[in-house]
Amino acid sequence: MIATHLLGMVRQDPAYDIKYVQQNVKDRFGFDISYHKAWHALKAAREEVYGTWESSVRKLPKYMAALQKWNPGTVVEWLHLDTDRPRRKMLNYVFWAFRPCIEGFRYCRNLISIDGTHLYTKYKHKLLIAVTLDANQQVLPLAFALVDEESLESWRWFMDMLAKHLKHAKLSVDNNLEFLFSSML
Repeated sequence: MIATHLLGMVRQDPAYDIKYVQQNVKDRFGFDISYHKAWHALKAAREEVYGTWESSVRKLPKYMAALQKWNPGTVVEWLHLDTDRPRRKMLNYVFWAFRPCIEGFRYCRNLISIDGTHLYTKYKHKLLIAVTLDANQQVLPLAFALVDEESLESWRWFMDMLAKHLKHAKLSVDNNLEFLFSSML
């Protein structure tokens, strides 16, 4: 019942906070709910509006295919893990970069900033991002990767994909990468 009440609010603000759920229930229905109950109601409302993480991952191949169809030249590379089922694979890494951004990098300094951020799901995936600055000092996104964990292996794969698809840039992925990331991880 609480989740149904929250649907409109979650549609308006996907980052709707739990303390507001508790306050909203108190104002609307006149009773206090625990943090735990508010969290579960908010989770159920978000899943109703946006779907589950599992359903989103299942839609990822179609989404990436649509990106490639409607943004010609968009690069998408997958790395899957085999499972015990012959026709089923598990997502390990996916890399994507938009052609206009790749082409735009020709006119930027060969300086790339990379970073990773947590995706707060029960699966603990990370989003790796590479950006640069254009001539107007505006951020130009170059590439993205969804990886299962932030590790030397996943960063190396991301950097290899960058070097592969930014052919005109003078990128080198060398042994210093291992030193740099082992000190960070």
